[in-house]
Amino acid sequence: MKTYRFGVLGAGNMGTAIVEGAVRAGLFPPAQALLFNRSAEKREKNREKGFAVTGDYTEVYTACDTVVLGVKPQNFDEILPVLSGCRCEKPLVVSIAAGITFAKIERALGADTPVVRVMPNTPLMLGEGAAQLVKNAAATQEQLDAVRALFDTMGATAVFDEESMLNEVIPYAGSAPAYIYAFADAMVRSAVQHGVPEADALRMFCQTMIGSAKMLLRGDRTPAELIGAVCSPGGTTVEAMKVLESRGLYDILAEACDNCIARAYELGK
Repeated sequence: MKTYRFGVLGAGNMGTAIVEGAVRAGLFPPAQALLFNRSAEKREKNREKGFAVTGDYTEVYTACDTVVLGVKPQNFDEILPVLSGCRCEKPLVVSIAAGITFAKIERALGADTPVVRVMPNTPLMLGEGAAQLVKNAAATQEQLDAVRALFDTMGATAVFDEESMLNEVIPYAGSAPAYIYAFADAMVRSAVQHGVPEADALRMFCQTMIGSAKMLLRGDRTPAELIGAVCSPGGTTVEAMKVLESRGLYDILAEACDNCIARAYELGK
């Protein structure tokens, strides 16, 4: 029997958000989670929150029932060979690294290692995220359901049968916040040029995004129908939409998403 129910190997912003979300949801108390971070200062902050902490990431792998691999994709080549040398009962591995495939993990840890790959996005840290999940052959349906239940407490989830779908969906959830922030930045800059105070512009635009998202989620009208509902014939919005369409907004976004997906496949090689 393992010492801890849950572990985070790489307790950065996302890894910490996941374990804190699980605690808030009442899945386990902080003392049943072991967190690794190279920074002694960050370890102490997590200790003050009631979590168990360690400066040895192999301890997380050997002592926890479920282990979140929260390190950056480029660090997997460093940690996987070390973990492969650990002699212990295999934990359920939850990887949140973009592009790191089951094959890469299994080559190091063994094909009998249960793995669930999850692609979360940063709004998860506010409990408003979107996460996509897929399991490998060694993971059971029960293990997948448990991981999904965890991420359900922090937003919306979707489960795929094919691993490749995690790459295909990255632009629309994992990377999408950056596109939205860029759009917000452009809108606020424009508003400031027209004399609108920056704080007011940002607050109004954010509330408009929240309301627009809720209207989309109702599902009774398509995005195109909602656009049409705002664009009164001969009105102001139509003139703005003409510019977006003439400058190729849809083509630009399609190309951006294609490049994002291609990079995810490159990371997995």
